[in-house]
Amino acid sequence: MKKIPVLAAALGLLVVIAPLGASAAEGPKARIFTKYDTNKNGAIDGDEIVAVRKAFAAEPKGEFATYDKNSDGKLDDAEIAAIKPPGSKKGGEKKEGGKNKAEPAATEKK
Repeated sequence: MKKIPVLAAALGLLVVIAPLGASAAEGPKARIFTKYDTNKNGAIDGDEIVAVRKAFAAEPKGEFATYDKNSDGKLDDAEIAAIKPPGSKKGGEKKEGGKNKAEPAATEKK
């Protein structure tokens, strides 16, 4: 009957390890995006861009070092746009109704 304590210990260990695994599976890119997309709109924009640039300037070899593709010591708009939301293939503004918000609306013919 010693199997029950072993099973209970294994389940207890699983409860402790499972949240750690979920966090590790998220990955560094997802953690960066989640940290800096403070308004949770799915894009790094506005004041968030300022925060990203400040963080990079403070620690150029830190979490944003891989995004400085042209190695100029600054993050330009394209490099910041490459910081994508988790599971996204494309950064930038969210789409609404199938259209990118940054695109001008189509004009109707009269």
